Amino acid sequence: MAKTRYDYKLRLHRDPERITMERLAEYLHEFARLLGIENAPHFKGLRNESTGLMAAVPSAKARGVTVRLHKAKSDPSSAAAGHLRTIESMLGQDGIKKAELESASGKVVYLFRPEVQAQEDVARIYQSGSIDGTVTGIRGADDTMQLYVRDRRDRDLNITIRDEELARSLLKQFRHGFVRLYVRGIWIRGDDGWMPEAKRCLLERYDVLEESPLTGIFAALAEAKGNGWALERDPYEMWRSIREGD
Repeated sequence: MAKTRYDYKLRLHRDPERITMERLAEYLHEFARLLGIENAPHFKGLRNESTGLMAAVPSAKARGVTVRLHKAKSDPSSAAAGHLRTIESMLGQDGIKKAELESASGKVVYLFRPEVQAQEDVARIYQSGSIDGTVTGIRGADDTMQLYVRDRRDRDLNITIRDEELARSLLKQFRHGFVRLYVRGIWIRGDDGWMPEAKRCLLERYDVLEESPLTGIFAALAEAKGNGWALERDPYEMWRSIREGD
């Protein structure tokens, strides 16, 4: 491997003991993609003061990182700029008001502007769970993509995907029936129940749900021997009247 040197530090003004290991890993993930996976950044340690995440890149790739960071700052539509915005959003979510990217000499390469989050009285919990919905879109220029889903309660959800094969597979389900998504991350509770918080849940896998008309289901029930629905002239209408209170 080419010789490496300490080149960049993402300095978070927060005591490391106040950041969970999983959240720290998320910052490292975005930091690496900000520098560019193609530039082979390596983890070079953690500085306790203000949680400094240090990275080194091969000398031959240093120019590539410089160009990428310039593009991140000058071209808002670039993939690198997307990682800058993601880090700023994470900082806001964590209540970190100040952070900067420094070069080896200590020069500030970029001063992050955390997206200040409005203080909400919202219940949050870290868990694994599932939701049923219809795929309405997938966006992303690299290996971190955002899946957009409308669930059965007409809520528009945003879930992160980091598996390209999974994303390509889900594209086949675009606006085509319902899928059951198994996700892990932060869930929030609103007026209409629990749901994955935008960009804070990761998709692990999914199942395609078979959608059979209720009329067909009740017709099958009516044909089963010993089933009370077989005595009804119109099982579906009977079920509907029970449900709707007619």
